[in-house]
Amino acid sequence: RKRRGARELEGARKDFFGQALRECRVPADFLHRGASGAMAPAAMPGISKGRWTPDAEGRALLETIFQADNFPARPVRLQLAEALKVNQRQIQVWFQNRRQRLKREQEG
Repeated sequence: RKRRGARELEGARKDFFGQALRECRVPADFLHRGASGAMAPAAMPGISKGRWTPDAEGRALLETIFQADNFPARPVRLQLAEALKVNQRQIQVWFQNRRQRLKREQEG
């Protein structure tokens, strides 16, 4: 199979992901609220944050990007983390879990 140049591919990714991120509407107070709406430790010191789950809008953005590339590059993960106001590692784990779910669905 013919491979495109790394710069050309990266440029195409940036265009696609940049557009997807621009279309994402994240509430301004999302940083201090979890997906369930509960206040996070940034707003209430001494209370543990618990598990992060993306809200419907964040999940839609992640799924859109997963459909285009199920192994997004680090810069893309960083952009997603910034847009969703979470750690880059949480985005990486979400993609790992999503790939595992896809594998299970294809096997079963």
